[in-house]
Amino acid sequence: MRAAPVPNTDGVTMCEKCEEIDKTIVRYQRILHSIGDQVTIDRTKELIADLETRKAALHPEQSQ
Repeated sequence: MRAAPVPNTDGVTMCEKCEEIDKTIVRYQRILHSIGDQVTIDRTKELIADLETRKAALHPEQSQ
């Protein structure tokens, strides 16, 4: 049985994939606060941008 969609802070429900992507983004953002290496910071920001792109691609109708 599949879990029900989870409402986000805007009251809009998210699919499980989006929820997982958001959790990963939060983890990466926490890492950014504890790292001083610029190369790692830049790469982590790229990873976050990639995840946000993937999330938008899951629901293109919401991006319009």
